[in-house]
Amino acid sequence: MALPDVPRRDPLIAAAVLWALGGAWYLISEAVAASAFPGYSYAHDYISDLGAVGNEPPGSPLAAVMNLGFLHQGLLFLLGSIFAVRALPASRGRSAFLALAVGYAVGTGLVGVFHSGQHGTAALHGVGAVMAILGGNLAVVAVGLRFREHATTRPTGTAGVVLGIAGIASLLLLGLNIVLGTPVLFDDGTWERGSVYTITAWQFVAATALLPARRSPTGNEPARGTT
Repeated sequence: MALPDVPRRDPLIAAAVLWALGGAWYLISEAVAASAFPGYSYAHDYISDLGAVGNEPPGSPLAAVMNLGFLHQGLLFLLGSIFAVRALPASRGRSAFLALAVGYAVGTGLVGVFHSGQHGTAALHGVGAVMAILGGNLAVVAVGLRFREHATTRPTGTAGVVLGIAGIASLLLLGLNIVLGTPVLFDDGTWERGSVYTITAWQFVAATALLPARRSPTGNEPARGTT
């Protein structure tokens, strides 16, 4: 995608680093919290169980790690998105992506602060979860469509569209599980992770595509036409 010239500290490189860091931080936080939760199952149990505080039976002893993972993932995703849109020409698609990234960050913030099963505030947790999962996947679709407009970033854009749609489909199947009260092909934990990991996967896909952005041999100016 032929982008306008940017300063030496390329915002696309910053976006790549922030997205990769956010995705890695989230997955590590989840793994650490799950490791301290006896009998926890990625396939069966909800992600939010790892951040639950004071529930009976008790959640993970390292719930704070999971909740910080939620908060940092949302913040780093949003910061990366802000840097990314700076490198794109102004458009409705760019604005839509940034608005959805804000929604995702707010949603993950609510999930990290208000925990499932918490008396009086559990509804806020649910609202945050929907905002994060739906907003995040729609953000991935929005930026994917924007990237697909240019030949050099079309594969990355296609990956974003496919991942975002897959995440939304997983969310719908999770809802169907809940409504029917019985698993449809997979348990709730699998469908929930299918709707969340698509966002994380996009962060790594985009980071992989953006990090190789080339500079001139002197390193003083970025090369044109890089992503």
